[in-house]
Amino acid sequence: MLSDAIYERNKAVEDRFNVKFNFISDTYDNMTTLVQNSVLAGDDEYQLCAHHALKANSWVLADILMNWYDVPYVDFEKPWWSDSNVNDLTYNNIALLAVGDFSLTTIGRTYAIYYDKVHSESYKLPDMYQLVRDGKWTIDKLSELTKDIYTDLNSDGKRDFGDFYGYTTSVASNIGAYLFTSDIKIIEDGEIVLDVGKTTDLITKLITLTQVNEGTFYDLSYKNANGNIHYPGPEKMAEGTTLFASAMIESGITYLRNAGNDYGIIPYPKFDEEQKDYITIVDGGFTVLAVPKTVEDPERSGIIAEALCAETYKNVIPVYYEIALKEKGARDEESIEMIDFIMSKRVYDFGYVFDNWKGFGFCIEGLVQKGDPNFASYYAANINSVEKAYSDMLAAFEK
Repeated sequence: MLSDAIYERNKAVEDRFNVKFNFISDTYDNMTTLVQNSVLAGDDEYQLCAHHALKANSWVLADILMNWYDVPYVDFEKPWWSDSNVNDLTYNNIALLAVGDFSLTTIGRTYAIYYDKVHSESYKLPDMYQLVRDGKWTIDKLSELTKDIYTDLNSDGKRDFGDFYGYTTSVASNIGAYLFTSDIKIIEDGEIVLDVGKTTDLITKLITLTQVNEGTFYDLSYKNANGNIHYPGPEKMAEGTTLFASAMIESGITYLRNAGNDYGIIPYPKFDEEQKDYITIVDGGFTVLAVPKTVEDPERSGIIAEALCAETYKNVIPVYYEIALKEKGARDEESIEMIDFIMSKRVYDFGYVFDNWKGFGFCIEGLVQKGDPNFASYYAANINSVEKAYSDMLAAFEK
């Protein structure tokens, strides 16, 4: 059904504007090189590009992209474009990468917390949805509810994947997401504004949550027995062997469709109750849109980009979001309400999207893995190289 909706979207845009799409697909690294070499050679081979957000940083640094504000017919005020295009991803009146509804990964790769509704009754958890509505869903509350929940299910005397835990998470971006959901920004108006004290406190909370609490399964291995990357949170949620799990929204489709127990979906917790609102981050593997500088007809690129995002908003997302996610991924009306709520809280932080794996966008993951809360030392040791990396990125905008 989703593939049909995408086909109809593409056909509708082709027919309306008398164009024919020729989609070029390859590995991330190959696409980075293909487009960059083409533009530097002065070719008009690619008129609209969709790419891994962080991989697209190479295009920014190579100065091969148009400013979206110079692309005719593109209106970031329309609902099929993210508010973050203007609020977070524009610098010096320049937007080189844009987030629009054409990129369905901006929905699927949104982080959330899943919880097992059957086990929540057994452990007498509070009404989780109401806890969220009351603004009391915090990291400390997650820690409090899960810290003592552990059962050696396979009776082997070891804490391993086969046991029951209060909370399950992997070690990478699931943990890194807490930096942004805790309302800690990296860059504002071109300046690094990362709060060292609050980030230190956050890392301390996360070390307690993942490595001190008996009730957390914190998977330090990225791969399963077959050597493939795996996601222990949704895997254990599907098996009914964890009470809470960090995961992406798309996990409701890929892992949990046949889960034995009903489950709920709620946002990542706030840093504390003083935090004004919940914030949701989208994994760095989401897709951004870009227009190469060598496009001979930017008006056409703008028309097509606008039309693709608009058609996706109107006719594809109702299938992907309303049916695939809500009906197949969620089990109750309140979860559906929460998915809407989570989506409304998405942000795309400049310091994360333009991190290029050289900034502070992934800074807390390694420290949490090491159990090292001394962020001040990490910051002091890395600030010069990080400033240089962000400076190079900002210079591309200032050109």
